[in-house]
Amino acid sequence: MRFVVNLLLSKLFKGGSRVAIRLLVIAAIFMGSIVQANVGLAADGIDPAVTELGLFFKENFELGSMPTAYIANRDQSDKKTWRICTDIDDKNCTDASHISGTSNWDICNENSKVACVAEVWAVDSKGQKISGEFVKSLPNDPRYVMSENEQANLPQSNGVGAVWKIPKVLNSAQKDTYFVGVTTRADMNKTPGKGVSSGKFDLHDLIVGIVPVEEVSGRFPLLTISQNPDGEIGSNEGASRDGNKCVVSDITFCESIRQFPEGYRFGVTIRVGDKQQGWFSGRLSLPQVLIKDWNAGQQISIEAEPVKISSLDFVVPNALIPEKVREFIIGKSLGRKGDGVSRTQIVEFLSSENALKILPAFAPAFNDKATSTDSYWSFKTISNENVGEISKCSDNTGSLAGLVTTNSLTYSDGPPRFDPATSELVYKVASPHFEASGVVASGSYDLAIRSGVARCIYGFSSAPIKAEISIMSQNGENQVATTIVTERDGWLYLSAKGFTFSSPTVKVKMTQEKPAPVVVPAPATTPAPVVAMSSAKKSVAKSITCTKGKSRIVVKGAAPKCPTGYKRK
Repeated sequence: MRFVVNLLLSKLFKGGSRVAIRLLVIAAIFMGSIVQANVGLAADGIDPAVTELGLFFKENFELGSMPTAYIANRDQSDKKTWRICTDIDDKNCTDASHISGTSNWDICNENSKVACVAEVWAVDSKGQKISGEFVKSLPNDPRYVMSENEQANLPQSNGVGAVWKIPKVLNSAQKDTYFVGVTTRADMNKTPGKGVSSGKFDLHDLIVGIVPVEEVSGRFPLLTISQNPDGEIGSNEGASRDGNKCVVSDITFCESIRQFPEGYRFGVTIRVGDKQQGWFSGRLSLPQVLIKDWNAGQQISIEAEPVKISSLDFVVPNALIPEKVREFIIGKSLGRKGDGVSRTQIVEFLSSENALKILPAFAPAFNDKATSTDSYWSFKTISNENVGEISKCSDNTGSLAGLVTTNSLTYSDGPPRFDPATSELVYKVASPHFEASGVVASGSYDLAIRSGVARCIYGFSSAPIKAEISIMSQNGENQVATTIVTERDGWLYLSAKGFTFSSPTVKVKMTQEKPAPVVVPAPATTPAPVVAMSSAKKSVAKSITCTKGKSRIVVKGAAPKCPTGYKRK
C-alpha cells in the first residue's frame, strides 16, 4: 500500500508519466491531486554532485488506475476530515461539504442518461469496419458497481473498464481482446447534512483509451483504496507474472498490456449528458471526429490509428551528466524519484516546459535513444487552453473546439499557440531521435480543428481555407515531412508525418485568398432604330447619366432610360 504524503504535489503528475498513477497514487486525485510516496517536489533542488541521475518519462493515460470511489471531506486541506464513502448516500457523503472522486463509465444501455460507452470498433486496411463485442466488465466485484444517478449527474459504473473482443483483429499476443476505459473526475460542493442528490456533480478531466491485452492467469490483488489512522488515503497496484503491467486485474487473472497490430484504425463512441467544450489532446494518428446530439449532451465518435511513443527510464553516473543538465537543475524544483543526492530520476509532466527542455539537454547521455517504444491509442481533455485568440475562439462554441495529437514523448501544454506576429499556430515537441530498437523515430502530428474556430482565430470569411505545415528543427532548418490538409463536415484536418526528433517545432499557417472586387458591368444598350425620313429631320441621339451606388453609366438613344435599379442623375 502506498499512502498519499503531500497534497502540495496536486498538479505535479497530471497528464504525465505512468509512475504518476501506478507507482503512486491516489486518493489525492479525488481532492484534485495526484501524489506519490517516493516522488516529491525537489524543493531543495537536485545536488549537481548526485551519484546517478536520469529521467523517468513514460506515457500514461491513467486508465485502470483507480476504482470508482468518492471521498468526502469538510476541509480539503485537512486530510483528517477525509472519509471514503461506501455509497454516495452514506453518512460520510451526507455530512460532507465537498465530495470528489473518479467515475469509470459503464457500457450504454437503453436507460442511460448521464454518460456511457456506446461502441468500439476497428477498421482494416481495406476500409472494412469490424464492430467490437462487449465481453466483460472488470474487476467483477460488487464493490465496483455504482448505479446511475441522473439527478446528481453520476454515470453508471461497473469495474474500471471493460474487455471487448474485436474479431480477428489480433494484437501482438495474437489475441483479439482489448481493454476499453473511460474515466472522469467528479466534484461537488454541497451543504453538510444534505444528500448527494441535492446537488450535481461536475464531470471533467475526461480520459478515453483502448489497450491491447492478453489474459494472464495467477493470483492478483484487486485495485482498492483504503485509509490509514492518520487519514491518508492510498491504493495498491499489481503487475502481471511476465513482468508486463496489468491495465486491470481480477483475483485470478490479469489483463496484461500488449501492442497494437499494424494496418488498423480503432474507434470509440461515447455518450455524455453535458456538451463537451474546449480541446482534447491525444495519442492518435490521422483522427476523424464525429459529434451528434444525444439527450441534452453529445455523442462523440473518434476514430484514428494508434501511435508509437518512445519512453525513457534510465540513470547515468554523475560523470556522464551533460553540462546543460547540470545548469538546468541548479535551483529548480523538479519532480523526482529519489532523494536528489544518490540515485535519482527526474519525473515531470510530459507536457511541461521543464520536460521539453531537459529531454534534449540529456540526449547525449542516453545516446538520444529510447529505453522502450510502445503503441498507444487514447485521448483526454486539455485543461490548459492557453490564452488570447485560442481561448476566445474556443470558449462557448457549444461543442468540442479541436483535437491535437502527437507521438512525441513530451509536447506543448494545451492546444497550439497562436503567434499573431507570424500568423502561425505553434506547437513544440521533444522526443528521443531513435526508438528502443535503434531505428529512427518517425514523428507524427495531427490537428483537427473546427472550421469555425479556425476562421475565428484568423478572422477569415466562410470562403475555403488554405494551410501549410512546416517542421522546424532545432537549428532552424525546415524538415521534409508528408503533410495533409483537408476540410470536411465542418472540421479542418492537418497532418504532418515522417519528421525526426529531438526537439522540432511544428508550425501551421492558414491563409485565405481575398475575394476579387465586384465589378458591375454596364448593361447592354439597344441601339436606336434607324428611321428613314423623306425629307426632313432625322432623330437625334440623346445621352443620360445613370447611377447606382458608386456605379455610374451613360445610356444613349433616341429616348434613353436608366436600367432597373439605376437612377437618372
